[in-house]
Amino acid sequence: MKTPIPAPALERLCSLYQLLCRMEGEDLVRVSSTELGRRTGQPAHTIRKDISFLGEIGNSGAGYEVSRLKDHLFSKLGLQREKRACIVGLGRLGSAILSSSNIANEAFRIVAGFDSDVNKLETIKTAIMVFPSHEIADVVRRMAIELAIIAVPAARAQEVADRLAGGGIRGILNLAPTPVMVPPGVFIRNIDIAGELRILSAMSGVQLASQGHGVPCPTVLL
Repeated sequence: MKTPIPAPALERLCSLYQLLCRMEGEDLVRVSSTELGRRTGQPAHTIRKDISFLGEIGNSGAGYEVSRLKDHLFSKLGLQREKRACIVGLGRLGSAILSSSNIANEAFRIVAGFDSDVNKLETIKTAIMVFPSHEIADVVRRMAIELAIIAVPAARAQEVADRLAGGGIRGILNLAPTPVMVPPGVFIRNIDIAGELRILSAMSGVQLASQGHGVPCPTVLL
């Protein structure tokens, strides 16, 4: 029986995969856990422990082969199967995500957009199919969409999440400035951009007792 991967370790592994992709682009061949830790703001032993959740990969004492470790994470994290995604809310933020050529990667592809404003749907320029919000559950079910991004005002976020869950969505990235509740079996990431900026503002305005000179703050790569 496989050992369940703790959620914080899974987040770090996904960030590590993104870092390894960049390292491969820099033509780096091998990297130590110490260097990986330096670049991610994590202790080297945490890096090694996280990787161990995914099975043996080789002698970490001699460092990791960048391409091999990247491919190992790619396979073990299930990133080889492209997942269909949608975005709900086609205002400035939602439209920017919908039209971005950098948002898609090997793990997912945006195949649908939703908005409650029918006039907006008729004028928006995109190659991706767009639908009125009241069709969310039906379209998600019909197109086998697994992931969703919520980019609507706070007052509508829970209603949208309910419709997505009703269609069988598996994971939601909520960018609305309010947390939403989802039923068991649906994974949720609530990202409050204003709240995150508030935290950064507070961090830059006070002295953090746990941060010494020359020690990087932990970094989350999105």
